[in-house]
Amino acid sequence: MPRFSYRDGRFYKDDEPFFFLGAEYQYYRDKRSNWAARLDQLKAANVNVVCFYTPWRHHIVHDPVTGAISYDFDGTTLDSRDLKTFLRLIQERGLYMLAKPGPFVHSELNIGGLPDITSPSFNPGIEPVRIHDGNPLFWEYDYTLMPSPYDQAFDDLAKEWLIAVGNILRPYAAPNGNIIALQLLDETIYCSSNDAPWHFGYDAPDVRAFHQFLAEKYGSVEKYNAAHGSEIKSFSFVKPPVLDPKTPVARTRGQTLDLVDWGEFQWRIRRDIYVRYIEYLNIDLPYLTNYAGITPPIDENVPDKQESSTKNTPHEYIKLYPEWWFAHNRIDQDLDVYEYGMISWLGVAAYNVPDASTPPKDDVGDNDVFNRYINTSRRRRGINIEENWGFATLYHPMSKYPMIPFFQTLACVAGGCTGYVVFTAVSHGYWLDDLDRTTQKQYRTFPSDAPIGENGETGALYDSMSSLNQWFAKEGANFLKAELDMDVCLMVVPEYAAISSWVPEDRDPYWVLPHAVPRTGYNVIEPATMICNNNGINYAIRELPALSIEEMVDYPAITVHLGFFLPKADQQKLIDAVKAGATLIAGGELPAFDENMKPCTLLADFITNPGETKGRVFYSTGNIFNNERAFLGNLTLAGWEKRVDYDDGIKVFVYRHEADYYLFFFNFDRHGSHDKTVTFYGHRLDLTVGSKTCGIVHVNAPKDGKGRLVSYLVKGVNEYEMETAEVVLKFEDQRHIIHGDNSAYDL
Repeated sequence: MPRFSYRDGRFYKDDEPFFFLGAEYQYYRDKRSNWAARLDQLKAANVNVVCFYTPWRHHIVHDPVTGAISYDFDGTTLDSRDLKTFLRLIQERGLYMLAKPGPFVHSELNIGGLPDITSPSFNPGIEPVRIHDGNPLFWEYDYTLMPSPYDQAFDDLAKEWLIAVGNILRPYAAPNGNIIALQLLDETIYCSSNDAPWHFGYDAPDVRAFHQFLAEKYGSVEKYNAAHGSEIKSFSFVKPPVLDPKTPVARTRGQTLDLVDWGEFQWRIRRDIYVRYIEYLNIDLPYLTNYAGITPPIDENVPDKQESSTKNTPHEYIKLYPEWWFAHNRIDQDLDVYEYGMISWLGVAAYNVPDASTPPKDDVGDNDVFNRYINTSRRRRGINIEENWGFATLYHPMSKYPMIPFFQTLACVAGGCTGYVVFTAVSHGYWLDDLDRTTQKQYRTFPSDAPIGENGETGALYDSMSSLNQWFAKEGANFLKAELDMDVCLMVVPEYAAISSWVPEDRDPYWVLPHAVPRTGYNVIEPATMICNNNGINYAIRELPALSIEEMVDYPAITVHLGFFLPKADQQKLIDAVKAGATLIAGGELPAFDENMKPCTLLADFITNPGETKGRVFYSTGNIFNNERAFLGNLTLAGWEKRVDYDDGIKVFVYRHEADYYLFFFNFDRHGSHDKTVTFYGHRLDLTVGSKTCGIVHVNAPKDGKGRLVSYLVKGVNEYEMETAEVVLKFEDQRHIIHGDNSAYDL
C-alpha cells in the first residue's frame, strides 16, 4: 500500500505531493446497485478521492419491541445502509477516501443526520442548545431541537456511535486501507463556524462549561475580579454576554474582558468537542475540517422553513462576520488537533453575486464574493472540501452552468487550496423521508444538477469536471511544489475580534469607552485583502498568538492593527521579532494595557523609540488598512516591489517553483473579446479572452535560456452567456489559439 502523510497543508503519497481530487458521493441517498457504476464514472473523470458522510440516523436501528439500539452497516434492513460494501467497492477501484462520520453531518438531513433519540424534540432528557435570548436552537430543515454538545446524555450517545462506526472504518484506514483522512462534525458544531457569538452556548451544560473555563483561565475569583473590575463571589455567578443594541457592550476596560472570555470559550467549545470525538473514534489519521467561508451566513432556499428556526441578527451587525470568524475559529492555534479545510458556499464569484436574489452584475467592481473565495482559501493551505457543483435549486440557480463551479474551483486553488471536492458529483434520488423529508419538496433529486445524473447520465458539467481534474491529475504533484512568494503577513489578534464582534459602530450606544474599537477583520483585514488582490500583492493571514518569531522574520513584512490593549506576551513577541530582523507595519492605537487591563506599554515604548526600531517599524496612527494609498505606501516603505502586474478586468495569481511558473487567470469582463497583458518576474504573457474566461498556464522560464509554455487549461465557454471565446495565449515566440474549452500538455 502507498504511504500517505499530511504536512504543510497538503497530502503526500510516498513522499511525493498528492493533489486531492475529491468527489462527494452520498451512498445513503442512492441504491446499492448503483454504487459500482457511479464509482467507475468518478474514476473515469480523474477523481482520486471519494468523500462521504456517514449519517448516524441512517444506520441506527431500534428494536420494534424493546427499543434497543443497534447499527446496520451491512444492509440487512436497507440496502443503502451497506457501508461495508461501499467501502470495499471504493478500495477495489484503487480510489482513496475521506470519511466523515459526524456525529452531526448536516447534508440537508433531518436533525443534520442526528437520530431522534438525540434531539430534545423527542428526548426531553437532553438539553437543547440555546441562543443569547434563552430560546432554543432549531434545525431549519425539519424544525427540530439541537442537543447541547456538553449534555452528558447526548455525549454518551455520541460516544457509542463513534465507537461503532469507528470499528467499521478502521480496517479500511491507511496504511492498511484507502481511507487517508477523516472529518468530524460539519462547519464546526451545527454549522456555526461563521455564526455570531450570541447564537451558541447559552444552554445550562455549556454555561457550566464556561464557568469551568473561567476558573481554569483565571485561577481564582480574586484574580478574575481584579481584571474585570467586578465583585462576584463565585464563577457560577458570571453571566455570558447577550446582544442588546441599545446598551454599550462595556462601560469600563475591564468589562471588555467579558467579551474576550466569551470569544475564547466559544473557540474552546469547538476545539474541545473535536478533541473528545477524535478520542471516541480512535483512528490515527489526519483530521480535516470544513470551515464555512469568511462570509456572512448564507440564506438557503429551504422548503417550508419556519421563521422561528432562524437565528436573527440585526442588520447593522451582519458586516461583523469576519470578526465572528476570527474570534472563535483559531485555526493556527488548533493545528495540534486538526488541519484546516474549507467550504465555499459564498455566492457566484465570476459575477459578484452574493445570494440567489441578487442579479449578475455587468461591472463586478471590487468583487466582494471573489475576494471572500481568496480569503477563505488563503486563511491556511488545505482542501476545499465542498465546492458547489449543481445545487442550483437549493443555493443558486447559476450553479448548473459549468463555467460557474469551474471558475470557483479554480479560484480556491489560486487562493491556496491543495485540493478540492466536487460537491456533489452525483445527483441522488433514493432515500426515505425519515432521512430527509424536506429537500424533495423542492426538487426530486439531491442536488438538482450534478456532473452525474440520477441514472448515470452525463453532459457538459461532467465534461468540465473531468477536464479540470485531468489537468491537476497530470500537473498537480509538480504544482504543489510551487508557492506564492508572500509579500506580507496580516496578523489577527483574536482578542480584538472577540470584542469587535459585538460593536457595529464606533459610537454610542454601541461603544462609549475613550478608546477606538479594537478591530481585526472588519474594516482592517477585509479591506486590506481587497487592496492586495487588486494590486498583485500576496498575503498570508495568521493569528499573532500562534506565530513564532522565526516565522515573523521569514515574511518580508508583518502587519497588525493595534488596539488599546494587547497581551504582554504578544507585545514582547513583536519587539523580539523586530529585533531579530522582522519588518513591522502597524496602525491604530498603541496598546497601554495587557490582557488583564494592567498598565503595559512595552510595545508602545519600543515603537516610539527610533533608536530601538532601527528603521524596521512603520507605525501610523489611525487605520491604514482601509486606505489603499496609506497601505501601499507603508508596504513600499517596508521594501515591497511589484513582481506581478496585469490589466484591469483580470486577476492573476502566480505560483513559482524554481523556473516553473503557474499562472491562474480570471477575466471578469462580460461579452466580446478582450486583450490582456500579464507581466511576472520579468516575463510577459499576452492573452485574448472572452466573457469570464479563466484558466491555468504553466510556463517554464529559466533565468538563462529560452522560456516556453509547458501546458494550459482554459475554460472559454460561458454557458450562462451562451458565448464561446477564441482564446489566444502568447508567450515569447509561442502562440496558441484555443476555441472554447481545452487543455494541452508537454508543449
